Amino acid sequence: MTRIGRHDGGYDSLLAECTAVAVRDLDPERLGAVFMASFAPRELAGVADPAAALRAQLASRVPGDPPAVFGPFKTGGEALYHAIEHCENAGGDVLVLGCEKMTHVDAGTAAGLLAPRVSDDVEKAHGATLPTLAALATRAYAATHRIPESAFDEVAVKNHAHAVHNPLAHFRRAVTADEVRASPLVADPLRRHHCAPMSDGAAACVLSADPGPGALRLRGRARGLDAPRFHEREHPDRFHAATVASRAAYAAARRGPREIDVVEIHDAFAPFELMNLESMGFYEFGHAWRALARGELAVGGRVAVNPSGGMKARGHPIGVCGLTSLAEVYLQLTGAAGARQQPNARTALIQSAGGVSRDTYVFILEAAA
Repeated sequence: MTRIGRHDGGYDSLLAECTAVAVRDLDPERLGAVFMASFAPRELAGVADPAAALRAQLASRVPGDPPAVFGPFKTGGEALYHAIEHCENAGGDVLVLGCEKMTHVDAGTAAGLLAPRVSDDVEKAHGATLPTLAALATRAYAATHRIPESAFDEVAVKNHAHAVHNPLAHFRRAVTADEVRASPLVADPLRRHHCAPMSDGAAACVLSADPGPGALRLRGRARGLDAPRFHEREHPDRFHAATVASRAAYAAARRGPREIDVVEIHDAFAPFELMNLESMGFYEFGHAWRALARGELAVGGRVAVNPSGGMKARGHPIGVCGLTSLAEVYLQLTGAAGARQQPNARTALIQSAGGVSRDTYVFILEAAA
């Protein structure tokens, strides 16, 4: 994974930096396919064909004919899900790589560019953007379950505290609850410090049907879907897609939420961390904020949630998320996460979601025996 944050170079330079490291130890004879993730390269970076850009990078670094490139998929989680399916069916090794360049665009422009991708024409006509839809979900959640808004501040405080110890994070600075409450309003009740930043970054992983020593083992994966239009959801205060995906992943892994040590969860907006934890069965609805207050969600607690700093502080290069979480989980399950290491971490869950959780991918991984 590259450093997440603001990069002076363009999309191609990020892609080159990540590709160079990703292919360094690959056996080109085993590399059967490449899956790529990039949410909006044309809109944000003017890159009309990111797959062609990746093929060019591979051609200069991998001997012989470059493998087929599939994608780009919208998120790293989506690319990872389909790459695993390919690896299981075809064997060999599969490279999964995500890249996004966002920080050169101001927030207002980015919201306009991305709106068509996070809402349909009906919602867009009513001014729906990702922050406004997230605010509607947050309002419904807080009202239904009587969640104090101060709980959302504490999510941001925790994740910034974790990111202080992450050398690749976008923000390595602690924040106080007072700073969160004093930050500018974005979409009521969400303030700037409740929202993940726009970030540049790239990340990659190698999948193998025959992994070597030290590799993580995939125990379960699943996908869940919800109504494409937010106003058509039966329960706007919860994430149905996360519930469907996590239940199927638990069943495949033969593991339950009580057996998970580390969670890298979708927190593009701070309240989403609590909502997703509850939707995935870690806590009853309306109870995760109390666990947060008790310290259960911090490193060293019952389950370390977003020890990387999450999207909120590690950063949010949209199409790379999921792979950034996988990079953190690899460090956690191999005992290499340093000052943010969750003690005795053996099992981890990754959630990668799109938009206001219209689709969710869940992966459960374990440390090598």
